[in-house]
Amino acid sequence: MPVRALGYKPVYDYRVDQLGDQGGAQGSILVAGTWYCPSMPEPLIEATSDLHAGRIDRETWVAHIAARKPYRLMPKESKDAEGHQRMMCPAEAGKVQCPLKPRSLGRGVHLPLVDPQPSPTRPLKVCRQRAITLAPEEGAEYWQALDYGDEQWQKIYFRPRNSVEGHANRRKITAWLDSLARGGQRPVRRTNRRRKTKPLGTWTPTGHLTPAT
Repeated sequence: MPVRALGYKPVYDYRVDQLGDQGGAQGSILVAGTWYCPSMPEPLIEATSDLHAGRIDRETWVAHIAARKPYRLMPKESKDAEGHQRMMCPAEAGKVQCPLKPRSLGRGVHLPLVDPQPSPTRPLKVCRQRAITLAPEEGAEYWQALDYGDEQWQKIYFRPRNSVEGHANRRKITAWLDSLARGGQRPVRRTNRRRKTKPLGTWTPTGHLTPAT
């Protein structure tokens, strides 16, 4: 939240135990940091988990990531000063067809047909309203600005990561070379690292204990 309050838009990867459905708000579901229709097909929700488990190959994973796009909730308005935003369900936005939104039907076979689960009560809030308001703290732990795994995400995520890892690798190689014997000379000894942390005694309240001699 502090990062987003400063105007930054996070882009990151997830641990294997953070994949798939990451929670919900007002009936919508958060998958890989993006808000989706609750009736998005299960193979699309579990695409990355299935890739890690070897149940699908990378080509299928890429296809599943692309197939998620029509099911995204779409902004109806820009975020207000407090970070709240009105979001439309994809049927209202004309991205899918849904029997819970009759006016969305018959718009063309190119639009996916949503198959909502039957409910003994009335439909979820996102399904019965034209739009919902998402607060900034909803899904904040996993939300990110780009669609996880798509081409733009990969471009933004991997470029700085590769740069950082490249610098770290060069430092390690230089340190290793310095430890080798070259030209018949003895290896260069690595200097001991100076601790940047404070010893425990520095936290002792002044006047309560006498420092050890």
